[in-house]
Amino acid sequence: MHLRSYEPDLTSKYSNNIIWDDKHHALKVAHTTVLFTAMEYCIVSSLRHGHPVSYMALAHLIYNRELDGKVRTMMDKHVERIRGKLRGTGIYIYCVLSYGYFLLPEIPADTPA
Repeated sequence: MHLRSYEPDLTSKYSNNIIWDDKHHALKVAHTTVLFTAMEYCIVSSLRHGHPVSYMALAHLIYNRELDGKVRTMMDKHVERIRGKLRGTGIYIYCVLSYGYFLLPEIPADTPA
């Protein structure tokens, strides 16, 4: 089994230990295992480094295509499904408006800015 441990490079109380299972397209966050399709896992694992990844870079990396409206729509739909699967794990895919996405610990709504 190919497992990698990852802890976001953050010093906040929201950091999570995440185990990446490349063979089974899964993440283990605390006591929860999240299973993904191969495409979903490719997307979420591309975001694992905690910094924004552009839509263009994701289009090339994931779909091996130039970014256009169709590719962007497919990407957004996959990200929404991934967000649904990650709900309750404490991690979230954030959108950087007009740029791309990144994966970081979720900040609860009741946390002061």
